[in-house]
Amino acid sequence: SRLHLRTCCIRFDARAFKLVKADKEIASYWLHLSLSGSYGRTAFPIIFGNRTELIEEAFHGEYSIKSVELKKRKGTWYAHFTLNREVAVPDSPEAVIGIDRGEKNFAVAVGIQKDSPNKPRRGRFWKGAEIKALKGKYHHIRRNLGRKKRPHEIKKLKGKLSRKTDQFLHQLANEIVDYATKFEKPVTALEELTHIRNRFQKNQKGRKLNRRINSLPFHKLQNYIEYKALKRGIAVKYIDPTHTSKQCHRCSTITNVGFHRTFRCPHCGLIYDRDLNASINIAHRITSSLG
Repeated sequence: SRLHLRTCCIRFDARAFKLVKADKEIASYWLHLSLSGSYGRTAFPIIFGNRTELIEEAFHGEYSIKSVELKKRKGTWYAHFTLNREVAVPDSPEAVIGIDRGEKNFAVAVGIQKDSPNKPRRGRFWKGAEIKALKGKYHHIRRNLGRKKRPHEIKKLKGKLSRKTDQFLHQLANEIVDYATKFEKPVTALEELTHIRNRFQKNQKGRKLNRRINSLPFHKLQNYIEYKALKRGIAVKYIDPTHTSKQCHRCSTITNVGFHRTFRCPHCGLIYDRDLNASINIAHRITSSLG
């Protein structure tokens, strides 16, 4: 049997390509690629869609083009450009936005002013029910198609799920960054993701919870928040997540909350939403270093 490639992807860094603008009849933009063998430096016409303004800004020096990725889909080649831009962030932030992520509440954000760290502002909650329902729905459809041995439909389904998930995450990240812009000179604070799934004690609940937790796109949400925040001049910092959910933000007492949704401090008597308490602790880790 012969090997057939259904998809093809080629990536070029800044040393191997050059995008030029030329007033020609075929196209206004041309991509020059360094190809191996006898092809050498070869030019290809490029037609941009709705994001042409970004490429124009790159030609005016507002962005730098770091790489280009070529993908072939259904006989047509598509070019994906990675743009980079330097943005100015405040040297001395006046507010910290602590962002906690979890299963019940997919994201919780709270703002704390530098001059009043013990008075957190009203937080925002983004429930995880929508993304969990979306993942669960496609999991069951994919399983049924697998039983019927229809792999091509499973592949189409994967692309559809990915697009719906990206749309949800873009909207969520935009709303989080919009919340941050309500504060003067803000900086966002998130937990390092290395051990985030261990926090759910997933092994105690079996395979069903394992699948739910592992399917939640925490890292992709982090990437979207970071680049959208930086684009608007908001710095992003990361903290060690140790005890952010177990520590009382009022008196710093460490207590085990288990699977309860309410945090109850045995020392000072604080009763608080556990995710909001974690968000405040995340923000405090940064405010304590601001001086």
